[in-house]
Amino acid sequence: MAIALLSSVVADLTVGKPALVSLRTTASVRDALRALKLLVGNVSEISVWECVCVGVPGVNVKAHRSNGDVGEQKSPYLHEKCRCVGKVCMQKILCHLATQQSLCNPVEALQEPVTALLSDNFLHMTVEHVDPQASLLEVLQLIEAGVQNLVVPIMNHGRRCYSQKGVTNEFSNHLQKSHGGQFFCWLTHEDVLRFLLGSISVFSPVPMTSIEDLGIIRTDICLVKVDEDVVSALESIKAACMEMSAVAVVEDAEVPGAFNLVGDISCTTLQACNEMVALALATLSAGDFLLYVEECWHPTEVAMELIRKKLHEKLGWENIEHDGDVDVNLDKVNLMLQNFEIWEESSSDGEDSGLESPTGPHDLSRKWPYMHRHSSSKFGMSHKHRSGPIFCNPRSSLVAVLLQALAYREHYVWVLRDDGTLLGIVTFSDILTLMFNCVNI
Repeated sequence: MAIALLSSVVADLTVGKPALVSLRTTASVRDALRALKLLVGNVSEISVWECVCVGVPGVNVKAHRSNGDVGEQKSPYLHEKCRCVGKVCMQKILCHLATQQSLCNPVEALQEPVTALLSDNFLHMTVEHVDPQASLLEVLQLIEAGVQNLVVPIMNHGRRCYSQKGVTNEFSNHLQKSHGGQFFCWLTHEDVLRFLLGSISVFSPVPMTSIEDLGIIRTDICLVKVDEDVVSALESIKAACMEMSAVAVVEDAEVPGAFNLVGDISCTTLQACNEMVALALATLSAGDFLLYVEECWHPTEVAMELIRKKLHEKLGWENIEHDGDVDVNLDKVNLMLQNFEIWEESSSDGEDSGLESPTGPHDLSRKWPYMHRHSSSKFGMSHKHRSGPIFCNPRSSLVAVLLQALAYREHYVWVLRDDGTLLGIVTFSDILTLMFNCVNI
């Protein structure tokens, strides 16, 4: 019965999926940031594509053969010459801007190619193109092999119905012209699990078994203490983004060697943030960073002053008065701070100097329906705030954990012991791998 279910084709899971918004690999980080700002609704990712030709169908194009020679061949379908190599979200941009090198030269950091954000994707090949007629079993095999992002061509029939909610006219026109007019969509782990949930009983008794007995609780989690600099976990935050997981923010528990979960840092945590959060990520402690993220559109003056102070210390500006040319150095400091502070606004004055902000605000509604506290930015937009990470007990059944994660649109659930201390994490990847193994037993 489970094998019959898994013989369903990918096209069944992508009906009604919106078309991907894309950038070329030749785009800059600034372009990616601007693209994210132009998107509204729940669109929080931009796909990045490498296209090997830019002609029209039937035109001779240069082709690189395996032996290195360059010849000419017909290109009947242009979109087949394009390949998605990764995706960009706000978390990747913030991590990029929070590095020491970016802080020293933020203008250059924004001008770097968008591929600078995709090094993990290139190394680990976490993106795979999937045929619409491929079986669900093939998809599970790819996920079990470590593929995180699946790209599926949208079938030609009914193409007009695949309008992208939250995409501006500028991007709608871009979608029509990209990849020879062929549309693509993501097939996410969430899509697969929602599909399987409708027939979850065929995997019985696994769904009703506790996650502890199933052995899918990861205890080798990434964490950072509340009083530690959050930037010390920067590489872990990058890795968690690639693996669709999170970094736990913890404090010492009464039990020696145990930790209490205070919060977490993930793509979802940072998707509604503005660029100023990069400064908080580079300078604040993990606990202060979580507080800043909650109010990043209306930070307190105390928080901003703390960031300025830490930034001066980090870049060695606290002793700047000992330098020879004080006025020049102070001007440089003020200009750098100004550059960060105007990123969240549209600026035309700095266009010639390269200091302008990418146009418009970053407007993304948060996904947590249980949160009642809202704040409005100066742009008139409303941003929801999360009340905390979602968690379960090790004795919780697999289906209970799955329903909890799907309800909150999260890719993971933290696992806490009875005394409230952190035990581990369960991710969508772990659940899908388990289901794949059930079929192959």
